[in-house]
Amino acid sequence: MKKLLSCFCFLFIFSCSGYKPIFSTKDMNFNINRIENINSNNTTNRIIRSIRSYKLDNSKKNYSLKINSTNKNEITSRDSKGDPQTYRIIIDVTVDVFEDDQNLFLNTINITKEFTYSYQINQFNLSQYKKNIIENLIFKISEEIILKLQLM
Repeated sequence: MKKLLSCFCFLFIFSCSGYKPIFSTKDMNFNINRIENINSNNTTNRIIRSIRSYKLDNSKKNYSLKINSTNKNEITSRDSKGDPQTYRIIIDVTVDVFEDDQNLFLNTINITKEFTYSYQINQFNLSQYKKNIIENLIFKISEEIILKLQLM
C-alpha cells in the first residue's frame, strides 16, 4: 500500500510540470517606454517602481503611461467614547495610456482598491500593519495595470 501511494505521489509531482508564470516579462507583447508621475506622491512612485520592470526592447506595442493616484485613510466606525474602531484605506489610481510612436491617446484605466482594518492599541504595530496593507494594495494595482495593458 505504501509503495502504491508513493508511486502515485511521485507521478503526481512530476506530471504537473506545466507551470508558467502569468506575469513573466519575456512573454509580454508590449513595451512601456515612458512612465510619467503626475502628482509625485509616494503611492504613485511605488506603482511606477513595480511597473518599471516591464520595459522591454523588442515588442510590437509601445506605450507611454501617465499615472495619477490618491490615497485616503478614513475612520469608518467609532466606539461610544468617540475613539476610532475601524479604518478604511482607499487607493484610487488613474492611468492614461498613450501609444508611444504617434503619442496617440488610447485608453484610461481606473482602478480603486480598498481595505478595512481595526484599530490597535500599539501604534507601532498599527503603522506597520498599515504599511503592509498599502504595499499589498499597490502590488494588486500593479498586477491589474499590467494585465489590462496586456489585453489592449
